[in-house]
Amino acid sequence: MKIAVDKNTYHINKDKDKEYIYLFDDETLDELLKINMHCVYYKKCDYVDINLTDYDIDCIKKAKITDKDYTKITKQNYKYAIIVPNCNNDRGDYKGKSFLKNCIESVLNQTYKDFTLIIVDDCSTDTSVETIKSYKDNRIHLIQNKRKRYNGGSRNVGIDYALDNIDFDYFCFLDSDDWWKHNKVLETINNRLFNHDMALIGMELIDKNGVFMTKYHQYDNYENFFLSDNKVWCTAWARVIKKNKIVYFCEDTLMEDRVWSYRQADVIDNLDKVVNIKEPLYVWNRTNTTNSVSIVRNGYWDASAWCHIGHQLQLLDQLHHKEMIPILKKRIEVCKDKVNHNIYQQY
Repeated sequence: MKIAVDKNTYHINKDKDKEYIYLFDDETLDELLKINMHCVYYKKCDYVDINLTDYDIDCIKKAKITDKDYTKITKQNYKYAIIVPNCNNDRGDYKGKSFLKNCIESVLNQTYKDFTLIIVDDCSTDTSVETIKSYKDNRIHLIQNKRKRYNGGSRNVGIDYALDNIDFDYFCFLDSDDWWKHNKVLETINNRLFNHDMALIGMELIDKNGVFMTKYHQYDNYENFFLSDNKVWCTAWARVIKKNKIVYFCEDTLMEDRVWSYRQADVIDNLDKVVNIKEPLYVWNRTNTTNSVSIVRNGYWDASAWCHIGHQLQLLDQLHHKEMIPILKKRIEVCKDKVNHNIYQQY
């Protein structure tokens, strides 16, 4: 992809995989020679790819070269299906409300209104269902599982419901004990999508002492993006996904996110189809220490570890990005070693 820059964006970090073209106006020849880039007079261009993400090369929009006011670039308004799996999270206390209420209200209070909130209750035994029903908002669609589906299965229920019943363009996900950071999260996402296949969003991680980590995705190449490890994390809530690119979650396991993130990355042709929004839009609530499956470890967690390894082995024969096969094989061996030494997490 060719990326055009001018004197206002010249300080961006150059990406060796991109070809940059410098658009000049009234610069002198001596100035242009110092730039050491291919230079084109801007009036000779019909349109140019203008970078819209604080000079990170990941969100591109075609615009007329004469339109230098980026605020005038037309943004498309998309429709969103927001899926929230829930089980017994009408509990806890954050700013005087339960985790579930904070989650629901963080969505309902968004300034961007074109969404449907699909809450899939996974056999709750607390007051969750009553609380959900107390919100008299026709954008909320409540589904009650008749059998236990866990997070992966519950999200799949929500995906099927959205595809069959709702007019929308993108999927969003939240966990019911987390919430969006402020009321302009969906507006921010919508303004940055520009028809990309996927958006990644940043987060704040909080515990009982407050915010102790702010983190963004910092991948450098497709391998980093695929592995969803230290530079990209695997959680569903970290992704906004185009309707026709969604893949289903692994079920019957507590480790549904990792292999799902591999599969989700595999349907993306290249990283130009992904926009990385480096803003903390999601609040990852780690004050929930008694109901989080990634904190509370038991026999089902141990069984899920082997199930997770099996899902990775199945994926090897299904990958579109064949260059990831040796990478995934190495990951599987790491997983096996950690399981055998009883130090397994969701690797």
